[in-house]
Amino acid sequence: HGHVPQETPSNVGGHGSPVSSVGMSRGSSKMVHRGGFYSKRTVKNIGSVMSRQATNDGLPPQAAKLVMSADCGGTTTRLMLYKVAPDAPIMRHQQAPGELLKEIKYPNIMFNSLMEIVKVFLNSDCGVPNARPIVAVFALAGVVIDGQCRFTNLDWIVNAKELEKELRITRVELINDFVAQGYGMLTLDVDEVTPLNGGKARHGAPIGCIGAGTGLGGCFLVPDATGEYRCFPSEGAHGEFAPRGAGSDELQLDMLRFLKVKLAGWNRISVERVVSGTGICNIYEFLAYKFPHEVDPDVHKEHQNHKTDAGIIVKNALPGTLCEKALKIFAGCYGAAVGNMALTLQPFGGLYVTGGVTKRIKEWMLKDGAFMEAYRDKGRLSPICDQVPLLLVNGDDMGQRGAHLRAVRLLKEALDEQAHRLFEEMDTFGQGWISPEDIEARLKACGKLSLYQPLQVQLNALPDKCDALCFEQFFQAYCCVPTDSLADLKFDPDPDEAPSETLSKTALVRPPNRGNSEAARLELAELCKKYDELRAEYENQPMFKTLLFICKAGADCSKEDAWLEREYWLTKSGAFLYFDPDHKMTRIFCQGKDLVQAGITEATPGQSCCKPFCFELRLRDAEGHLQDPTLFAASSSAARALWMEQLEELPKNAN
Repeated sequence: HGHVPQETPSNVGGHGSPVSSVGMSRGSSKMVHRGGFYSKRTVKNIGSVMSRQATNDGLPPQAAKLVMSADCGGTTTRLMLYKVAPDAPIMRHQQAPGELLKEIKYPNIMFNSLMEIVKVFLNSDCGVPNARPIVAVFALAGVVIDGQCRFTNLDWIVNAKELEKELRITRVELINDFVAQGYGMLTLDVDEVTPLNGGKARHGAPIGCIGAGTGLGGCFLVPDATGEYRCFPSEGAHGEFAPRGAGSDELQLDMLRFLKVKLAGWNRISVERVVSGTGICNIYEFLAYKFPHEVDPDVHKEHQNHKTDAGIIVKNALPGTLCEKALKIFAGCYGAAVGNMALTLQPFGGLYVTGGVTKRIKEWMLKDGAFMEAYRDKGRLSPICDQVPLLLVNGDDMGQRGAHLRAVRLLKEALDEQAHRLFEEMDTFGQGWISPEDIEARLKACGKLSLYQPLQVQLNALPDKCDALCFEQFFQAYCCVPTDSLADLKFDPDPDEAPSETLSKTALVRPPNRGNSEAARLELAELCKKYDELRAEYENQPMFKTLLFICKAGADCSKEDAWLEREYWLTKSGAFLYFDPDHKMTRIFCQGKDLVQAGITEATPGQSCCKPFCFELRLRDAEGHLQDPTLFAASSSAARALWMEQLEELPKNAN
């Protein structure tokens, strides 16, 4: 390859075009090439030293890596494991590439930490033996500061560096859950949004995203030097709420006074206290106080029992009711907040409106004019709002899609960064190439000799062999190296990056309390039930299973009819189970904790026994005394020895 690729619309993004093929390191000065990357010094020399061209046929299937993404809310955590080819292009207006291998939603309350959830997922639930994702992106319902976050109603602290070290993942990135929503906007096609005005998107312009759910979230996206959009968080929803009203209409001013009293007499009320699911409830309570004669007793009683459930107000918003008035005020305040973002960012690439509450009242918002009227009501700057493309998002999986998109980008960045740093460490003379014969010595010199064998296997598998190895060829082989070998690579800290410090709990932003609606509580209860069933199913999976004979209690072991042939197995939890053919059901012979204390001995019942390969199992009673033995028989001497070994060892390991 004796040329430097030119930046054209086909490689900087646009509708249906590749946004990136492999990725670029943050702060990198590397030049993009469709099949790989060259550093500036590599490009300088590449035309004169390559003896043969590198292949451009793409990476082989074995180069695919595991990538994990997560949507972590106040009460639940959804984990997803994908298999992704590092060179798979990311296309604008399409979901990120990758094959979804497993997706599981966990109830946070049943765990002690996010780390514990992830370990359970990777070690037992994901369905991939020895699963090792090379990168992971966690979208958290909290404020992320320097790779750390307090989140969930349980007030967990999550640290990206700790996750990397404990799970041996090359790169872990924590992002705010609404940043994930923002990345999700990049995957939307035209039929997945409802335009609210006639604004036309401008190529390369900023993009905004705002959404009312339990709270009010926001973020914005701007293109970097490569044309890829990067998403940044915004906490503008915690700015001050500004009442609106024509002339002498002071209804919203009265609402502001009411909320200041309700919320412990604070000197400020944030926008989120009004524009959110909780905000709808706050507005209704104000109206019930202001207009008591319009209160519907049944609706008000239901609200009193579930004070944070906006669904009660939404479903009772019939024409002329107090609930309808609450939604009209909410829609007006929501539209004003969206209009403020339009003025602040001027997101002529599109302003996307999303969120659970938005989706719930979408049809009502489209028919009622309060939202759009308030959005446009910006005085002489109103034309800016008309020019910003305002789009209502139809789906509700933007956070999951966005977290996966960011994870795929992170995969490309991590592999590129590692491969470049390693290549440049071995290219000691800065020639832009290395000799295959020198790789072992150069890996040893830079302290990474453990990588030699797996890397050499992949280099030998390259279709084109040459005396001088360029970065593209090296990168192709490097991507095929097993993740286990890459996870333990150590590089000197990047001098351009300040070392991160572990922040105290008080230095991190306290998370909001989420998931308090009746619907959320019912969903959590159902999820806990399903998880209990999942764990029971997992723990009852057989680790060792064969047919055994058991002698009936008190029966003469010399007679064939004294013995029952059944299928027995030891589970992952160490329990000893069998299948009862008469009742066609699985039964528990004893739990793993009982086997740990049991006596297991080879039995010699005598010449009269019709089964030669017997062993005895003696359980203990509540006082610790050994009970009468149960006599089992295996099919051979080897089978008996194996059963005795497993009965002793598996329960110990499980407990």
